[in-house]
Amino acid sequence: MRHLMLGAAALAACAAFPAAAKEAKTRTPEVTVETLAFDPDHPAETRVGRLTWLGGIRLASKHWLFGGFSSLEISPDGTKLFTASDRGTWWTAALALKDGIPVGVGETTLIDIPDAQGQALAEADADSEGMAVALTGTVYVSFERNHRIVRYIPPAPDDVTSLRHSLPETLPSPPELAGAPNNAGLEAIALMADGTLFALSENYPAEQGYNRGWLVRGNGTWEPFEYKRTEPYDVTDAKRLPNGDMLVLERRFSMLGGLGARLCVIAGTTIKPGAKLECRTVADMQPPHPIDNMEGLAVRQNEKGETIVYMISDDNFSAMQRTVLLVFRLEPEAAARK
Repeated sequence: MRHLMLGAAALAACAAFPAAAKEAKTRTPEVTVETLAFDPDHPAETRVGRLTWLGGIRLASKHWLFGGFSSLEISPDGTKLFTASDRGTWWTAALALKDGIPVGVGETTLIDIPDAQGQALAEADADSEGMAVALTGTVYVSFERNHRIVRYIPPAPDDVTSLRHSLPETLPSPPELAGAPNNAGLEAIALMADGTLFALSENYPAEQGYNRGWLVRGNGTWEPFEYKRTEPYDVTDAKRLPNGDMLVLERRFSMLGGLGARLCVIAGTTIKPGAKLECRTVADMQPPHPIDNMEGLAVRQNEKGETIVYMISDDNFSAMQRTVLLVFRLEPEAAARK
């Protein structure tokens, strides 16, 4: 997670982080929704690369814990959203759909991510970045600063709010993980078909031009690989596609180059220990596309067998940024347009 823009409002919000330990609890923030256009100047335009625009909404709340979302899960039927934030909370929401696409939100809940004592996470431990949810309901969360992956098993698998009562289990990690940059560690995790966790750093260099990644096995083994950087982008999330390939979300920001988001795909057959992985571009977005600091990625298949891609932004709790949820259909490779 990189702070793209940080003004006085964001600094004040950061200062509000409670210092004293408090029991993990849930909250019900009020959330407003605004419909987004893909390209206001060209309303007929719906394609970028292999993506077809289906819809998008801006999400806003006055609750001080709302925002900073760096990961994303969408239920198989598209009716529920689940994400984690930089302030050590999960947020879940019922999605109101029109033709299968989110147009509003119903019941929403903010859930404190608990520590081993059942308390809300301390600020130094709360910077969650990646998240992966197994079919059993087990949730894996990667954290920066205090670099680690933690497993949470909900006491009631069908009730996500029960996660605040879960007992966290930190996965054993290799010594080199501690050397990751504070703000560029384990940014993306995704579950592979065999239950292995695919873990990518945001910007933890291996050899020149490559970042570090690992395959985290069920037996606790971390098997390293390298991921080729595409400058000036940084990795923010990843999800396995139905065919076994890995979809990766990246974003860029600079005062000169502005804001951008890139989706790319890694061939699943190349994901092996010791590999030097390359990611083929699927789509490259920039304003006027309604992007912000895009950090969360989710994938599902609809009833037609189409692959639907969701992205959510991390607003860094800044009044100058937005939380947006964008939805696309991933077209077959042969249908890509330049």
